[in-house]
Amino acid sequence: MKKFYLFLMVLCGIGVKAQTLFPYLQAPSQTSIYVNWKTSSNPESVVEYGAAANALTNTVNGTNTIMSDTGYPANYFYHTVQVTGLTANTKYYYRIRTGNETSAVYSFKTLPLPGQAATADGHLRFLVLGDNQMRNEPRFDSLVSAAKRKIAEKWGAANDPADNIALTVMVGDQVDVGTLDHYENVHFKKNKGLSGYLPIQTLVGNHETYGTLAMQAYYDHYILDGMSYQGITSGTENYYANQVGNTLFIAMDTEHTGAAQLAWVAQVVEAADNDDTVDWIISLGHRPYQAEQYVGDISPWVRNNAMPLLTASSKHILHIGAHHHLYHRGQLKNTPTYQIISGGVAWDQYWGMAVEENFDDVQKTISNWIYQIIDIDVNNGTFDVEAYSIGSVYQWKNNQLMDEFHRYLGLESPTQPQIINELTGNDVELPLTLQTTPYATESNQELNSTQFMIGKTQDFSIVEKDVYRDFEDLFGPVGTQVDTTANVNLNVDITKLTLANGDMPNGQYFVKARHRDRNLNWSEWSEVKSFNVINSTFANTQIQLDTLAYLPNVPIIVSFSDTPGNNTDWIGLYRNDQTPGSSSPAQLWTYTGGQVSGTHTFTNGLTQPGWYYAALFENDSYTEIADRIYFYVGPNVVLTTTQPAYQSGETVTVNFTDAPHLAQDWIGIYKVGQVPGQIGSTDWDYVTSAQGSFTYSGLADGYYYAQYLLQDGYNAVGEKAFFQVGTMITQLAINKTVYNLNENIIATWTDAPGIIKDWIGIYHEGDEPNVDQLVSYTYFDGQPEGTMALPDDKLPTEAGGYFIVIFTDDSYNEVSNRISFQVDNTAGNQEWKGQDALMVYPNPAKAGERTFIKSKYRIDQIDMFDMTGNLFYTSKNIEDYNFSLINQSLPTGTYILKVHSNKVYTVKIIVN
Repeated sequence: MKKFYLFLMVLCGIGVKAQTLFPYLQAPSQTSIYVNWKTSSNPESVVEYGAAANALTNTVNGTNTIMSDTGYPANYFYHTVQVTGLTANTKYYYRIRTGNETSAVYSFKTLPLPGQAATADGHLRFLVLGDNQMRNEPRFDSLVSAAKRKIAEKWGAANDPADNIALTVMVGDQVDVGTLDHYENVHFKKNKGLSGYLPIQTLVGNHETYGTLAMQAYYDHYILDGMSYQGITSGTENYYANQVGNTLFIAMDTEHTGAAQLAWVAQVVEAADNDDTVDWIISLGHRPYQAEQYVGDISPWVRNNAMPLLTASSKHILHIGAHHHLYHRGQLKNTPTYQIISGGVAWDQYWGMAVEENFDDVQKTISNWIYQIIDIDVNNGTFDVEAYSIGSVYQWKNNQLMDEFHRYLGLESPTQPQIINELTGNDVELPLTLQTTPYATESNQELNSTQFMIGKTQDFSIVEKDVYRDFEDLFGPVGTQVDTTANVNLNVDITKLTLANGDMPNGQYFVKARHRDRNLNWSEWSEVKSFNVINSTFANTQIQLDTLAYLPNVPIIVSFSDTPGNNTDWIGLYRNDQTPGSSSPAQLWTYTGGQVSGTHTFTNGLTQPGWYYAALFENDSYTEIADRIYFYVGPNVVLTTTQPAYQSGETVTVNFTDAPHLAQDWIGIYKVGQVPGQIGSTDWDYVTSAQGSFTYSGLADGYYYAQYLLQDGYNAVGEKAFFQVGTMITQLAINKTVYNLNENIIATWTDAPGIIKDWIGIYHEGDEPNVDQLVSYTYFDGQPEGTMALPDDKLPTEAGGYFIVIFTDDSYNEVSNRISFQVDNTAGNQEWKGQDALMVYPNPAKAGERTFIKSKYRIDQIDMFDMTGNLFYTSKNIEDYNFSLINQSLPTGTYILKVHSNKVYTVKIIVN
């Protein structure tokens, strides 16, 4: 792998040794473009351009900004030149000049007019590159080089990249931290193979918010203020929309979400939906819509708030996220919309490193370094995407095609399938395999997905099972190769669905199915068939609500299933302080009317704010036959703090609006990770008005949240408001200060931020995390406190001095104390060269004879278990390298020996 990187770096350098200036293009339009570059002196900013490489007849002067940061004492000269008065969709040649230094001659193309193509053959193409970040490893420059080779291969090496690619789309985390060092050596340096030809549009990632300059560096380097669509501007550089030909990009900020941005999204989508020059909408946001690794580390705001607005337009075709350093592709279930993660080449992310879950809205997750090329045929209404891999840290791939998907307008949908089982009116016993007619279509599109829906009611208002599957489902590694992905749907016939024995309770059900092709067109649903399950031992009586929070007087929809079917089975809505059967009647109630399953709508809802529950009762009694469902009625209370972080000892202000302010409602302050009711609050106040604020003084340094709770209890409503007090909060400890090579390092921490990508880092003594290469990093699943033994592959591999520290949210922002430690190459390592660190012999052993244990490292404890897990023998505080066991008390058989040394070794021994 190192040889591969070296080759690319040398290759990129051929022929440009004399060049010292490298341009960076951004903010293109039909008539202008911005050219930027960086020098260490001389404010002169000149662009020479013209219609031919040997005729740069025009000169434009620009401006210069001198910036300062750690390591940059007012010697970071940032040059900005806007070239204006250009013709749309036209190629220009140019070079940049500062003093006696000039760049090579590059080219760019202005954007096409709205609705038009960029190439002579009617196409519009974009390059998509994900997270950059890594300063000290030649990853992103390798990705850029590979993309440049692929572009030349597809459309001719004699052409400039600008001849066929309109711009490069990036999705945030272009730097690891917001410092001038990273903008120069990561953002500029690693992009220089293409940045002089292809203008780059990017957006805010979480890493842009870190570092000494944080977002200020983002604002200083990018020119996004002028981005607008149909006169709609966001008023900020954090999010924007821009049209390129027949495609509209909506770039969102997932780090600073809110009502203003959401209203802007709605306005842009509405305008685009009514714009005949826009055929496709591509939305962008750093944190993704979904993720199968580091589950939950997505943007709920995108998923729950922005996406419903985006998909309201049939023009919305693709959402691009990043943040996870891999590639994934899925599609929304009910709209022809793809969603991908284009995670680039940043921090390693492979199978087995985090919490993982296989989601049905993700068709494939591939732990490779992958970029995409979007190819739009403007005249023929086609949208194609290809995803190419350069491999991983484990193996190199030479632009291997890993995925391709498309959307073609005007194609026929698949033929309506039918359920072929003879079901109607029949009693069935499980297991039961439901099957559709074979996939059929009048287009050339193959089958991609099926959906079986099984309902308790004929209108499917109560759904028992909703099974959505793709013909392929790439999830998890192949064996132990963590950069590979297995197809868990290999050889699965997705036109069949098997209901296992005990999968469903007795009762009548209704089933329908549909087919989806690889153009994201759904067939019509099949005709509905019914069947009656008998002799099932499974019962699932339950009550459900359409949501768990209602505004006053808003309809409340209650679903029920698997009731006894009595005419007088009934549903009641009660206040939390009410007991059914007492003198206080239900707030609202209704009979089920003998239905086993069904729904009822309480049209006028409930008037009084409060905490309520819905209950299901049998046969006009107060016998509850399902678990209660608790819910809230009232305004949408909002908590905010005046700032996200406070200095030690500073007073914290918590604001609240739209509070229900019931008797003894209260706001509690808790440490991150604490659960109200399981532990007392750090501070609190009763709420007596709909809006207001409270101040809290004397909070110890820590990570906190404020939560609104109802009526002196622990029922929480509204979102938490997170904040921190102090700057170096997390306390880290390790079990030793001197370790042998390969000896377990056990880390213990308290008061961590509780973010899923908090991590423990090890560095060489004297290194600086923002600059020097780390020794290892270990995520710990965002636990605010805990203890873990670092994995074997995260331990130092050579003797020397090191330090260990905790960082937050995938950044280099240190949040804990540093601890120095030494690693020694002692304990007779020469004797053990080439041998395992533990020897147990003889094995098998004879009853009554000794078993000898010899360890490379000091033995602390020995435990022996039988094969059922019963402890037969233990010896503690051994503190020696050798030990022997006498087997006279052991019956013949197989045992598990656990030797606690530099780590816990497990050995199976046999006594004859």
